[in-house]
Amino acid sequence: MIPTVDVVAAKLREICVLYPDLCRTRRIGYSRLGEPLDMLSIGDGREHALVIGGPHANEPVGFLTVLRLAKLLCEGERHGFTWHLIGCVDPDGARLNEGWYSGPFTVAHHHRHFYRPALADQPEWTFPVDAGAKRFNRPLPETRALMRVIDDLRPAFLFSLHNADFGGAYFQISRPLPGLAGELAALAVSHGVPLDLAPIDTVGYEVAGPGVTLLPSADWTDFADSCGGEPTYGASSWQYADRHGTFTLIAEVPLWTSPGCDDRAPAGVSERRLLEEATVRLRHEIAPIARLREATGPAVTSPFHAAVDDTLDVCDRLIAAMKRAALQATATRPVSRAEVGGIRDTVRRLSLRTAGMFVRLLEEEPAAGLAVHMEARAVLHRLSAAAQTEVVTPDDPLTRIVEIQTRAALISAAHLRATVRRAARTIPS
Repeated sequence: MIPTVDVVAAKLREICVLYPDLCRTRRIGYSRLGEPLDMLSIGDGREHALVIGGPHANEPVGFLTVLRLAKLLCEGERHGFTWHLIGCVDPDGARLNEGWYSGPFTVAHHHRHFYRPALADQPEWTFPVDAGAKRFNRPLPETRALMRVIDDLRPAFLFSLHNADFGGAYFQISRPLPGLAGELAALAVSHGVPLDLAPIDTVGYEVAGPGVTLLPSADWTDFADSCGGEPTYGASSWQYADRHGTFTLIAEVPLWTSPGCDDRAPAGVSERRLLEEATVRLRHEIAPIARLREATGPAVTSPFHAAVDDTLDVCDRLIAAMKRAALQATATRPVSRAEVGGIRDTVRRLSLRTAGMFVRLLEEEPAAGLAVHMEARAVLHRLSAAAQTEVVTPDDPLTRIVEIQTRAALISAAHLRATVRRAARTIPS
């Protein structure tokens, strides 16, 4: 069971009471709806490590990781850092996901209670960008709070606690550290989670090892090219922290695994055909929701209107991008099973999110009519049932995610400290 925003805050306060000599709390800001944003600091190391819980509203498994990590840090496993933990950076959005926190962890139940804000409403995606033609400077209040913390701490280590829906485990690091990529990959496999060798999020990234990629330079962002006009979102926390030389780790571990995500064997389909089929499937799956959305009228203050419209826009842009890529792809280059899985996971994810949030939107739009409600629910049911047959549900997905994320944080901290010590020994006295 995933704790609610209130429970996470209460448990972090309890830890501070239990370890008064080690811990202290600090209010770093407020959310758009006035929720307090607090940070727990542990230890007195010279270097700082910053852990961000709930960077995306639909990725709350990190709440459990924050609590698990806080306990271990208080017991002594700090690797010379002062650790700073933010339980949840987007409480407004996280509260709209609390309907699925206690399970059952099925595709249908998850998406029936799902919410992911529009990109412009995500604290993790509204950091400023000033890179030539790529400009954005409308950070949310939660983002401003993170910016102040990052500039104040100048952290040596940043860990943003994401978790994935489908696929396998994959890690992103901002620079290579000797031996780290192999250890991270082995960590996932040792917990029975296959590595994801071709997630769409990391297309074009440099590979550091199986399941591990290097985050691109801080001026890398596709928002200016993909929005087709005034950008609605900007950079992320790791890009902002890069100005301070911060080492960043992102550990994506899925709720449901996808067979073949770690398989480099040929899938028996060409790159062009894969992209063409994915384009057709995504267009087909979102078409009923797009049609019904037009019948519900203009956006109102409900966050679900903006979220559905934004997700439909993301789908349209992905369809256009895949069509362009298909034209440039060769008709003969075979793709691996992992590449097929990466594309299909993305199509599955976007269509389910669109349908799930549209059903929730309709709950606030009774004037839309019973026929619209019934058709939307039927679409969500059909997509959920199909997805459930295509993925594997682990016996205890939360425990696996938390353990992998926790150990990844401590392993990375140890590697980072070792790298700093080696560098110090090479500096002439």
